[in-house]
Amino acid sequence: MAGSLSAAARQAIAEQMRECPGRATAARLAAHFGCSVATVYRHAAVNGPRRRRPAARPEYRDWVTRAVWWAHRAPEPMSLEDALRAALGAGDLPAAAADMPLKTAERIRRDLGLAATSKRTHRLHAEWPMQAVLLDASTSQYLVVDGPQAGAGEATRLKLHRAPLPASGYKNKPLPPDRRRVLVYALWDLCTGVYRSRYVVARGENALDAVDFLCWALRPSPDRRVVLHGAPDDLWVDQGPLLKSAAARDLLERLEIGLVLGAPYAKERMGGVERTHRTRWRSFERPLFARAETSITLGALNERLVEFEVREHARRPSRTPVDGRLLPRAAAWVALVNRRPADRPLRRLPERPVETLAREARRKVDVNGIVRWGGVLYESREWHDRWVVAHRAADGSGDLTLTDERTGAKAVARRFAPRAYGAVAAVPATPLDRLLSAEAPAAGRGADIHAPAADGAPPAVVPLPARTAPAAALRNPLAGGDRCRDIDEAMALFNAHCGRLSPAQFARVRTIVAQKTGLVRQAVINLAQELQKAV
Repeated sequence: MAGSLSAAARQAIAEQMRECPGRATAARLAAHFGCSVATVYRHAAVNGPRRRRPAARPEYRDWVTRAVWWAHRAPEPMSLEDALRAALGAGDLPAAAADMPLKTAERIRRDLGLAATSKRTHRLHAEWPMQAVLLDASTSQYLVVDGPQAGAGEATRLKLHRAPLPASGYKNKPLPPDRRRVLVYALWDLCTGVYRSRYVVARGENALDAVDFLCWALRPSPDRRVVLHGAPDDLWVDQGPLLKSAAARDLLERLEIGLVLGAPYAKERMGGVERTHRTRWRSFERPLFARAETSITLGALNERLVEFEVREHARRPSRTPVDGRLLPRAAAWVALVNRRPADRPLRRLPERPVETLAREARRKVDVNGIVRWGGVLYESREWHDRWVVAHRAADGSGDLTLTDERTGAKAVARRFAPRAYGAVAAVPATPLDRLLSAEAPAAGRGADIHAPAADGAPPAVVPLPARTAPAAALRNPLAGGDRCRDIDEAMALFNAHCGRLSPAQFARVRTIVAQKTGLVRQAVINLAQELQKAV
């Protein structure tokens, strides 16, 4: 920066500019010393020092300063003319201030640096790729769902929307009766500016879509041209649904991804990913109007989005130079990933992390083995009349995984389906019985699983992969127990959720925790909360 230039550097700049003045020399020196062209001209002083004449009316400065103070008494600054009138009316300025020209007062305000300017913030920077990434969602500017019969999933039909409708849609875009809208989720790397995005159709932002997109964006893409992948160190988000979801925060904690939260309405810190939305509207969505068709499926739209991002990353320069040169974003991402510190390699994302996304709650298995959650009945064939910690998928699909509070044992509760009237109360056929009783495959049909592949030739040029670390073991709350190692860890967890106890109370509670909770973490927390409520 300008303030970090040494005396020798300033002297060299002055000598070079005196020998060969001009814009080209200034630009070359600015690139060489890593400063701005204005800094080069300031240190060169080729035109001599700037001469200032003395002020003809020095009292104007004091009057303008006082008027600016009055202007900022309102939530939004008043005009300088109104501020001068207010200061004169309050007797804070002499009557001679009324004769001060308004244009002169505005010039003095600019010279004193008292004019309101746009907020300037320091440029956010990361030292290496995937050190920090920004996640944000926005609506599409020109795409809407093509009516109630548009379909679902990747086959959803979308259409281009040109003219806004009056007060009948969301952000001037029409909505069908089911109120589905087109959203886009984006993930942006703070170091290089590489990003990945994907369109979805939903009624609004939700944590499940955000987590599904995040895991999709962090997995290696089958397209080798897409470089961004791996688990980031920090994830920056706004005050959206991802923050409000306990299941999503639990998954990020198990993936060892730090969550960095922003203050409400502080958009400057999320400006990088917000910029990708504007670029996508201008450079990706607007050219869709050049197509002959006015509709497109969601799957085809996302395929074209991948091609757009690949071209952007192949021609746009990276935010961080590589050896003093500005490389394209994709090339810079691979080069800088391989330069990450040896103790901070890029971590791979575990397989199917979304399947471990679960919500948990304390539930009672009644005498009939029925567990109720969200108005849905689940049946446990093994357990009856006991308290358990139930886990289920965040989207409510699938079975419940039950953990006994006392022993930590595991069981599965499936959706309750009563037998039809008149059904024989006997042991039903197992899946293996039904499989063996089915008809055998037709004779002559088979498969050679060890036959060589038709296109098994390796590529002529093998690209250098990014150096990655093996994925860490991911604790799955749907598959394993969650117990304390010993009674000391259980009592530390108990004290974290309850007030301080006397020595006698501590010994008695220690016995109760050891006998009744089975050292299950959730059971210890529930016991501490019940005791806190009783106190």
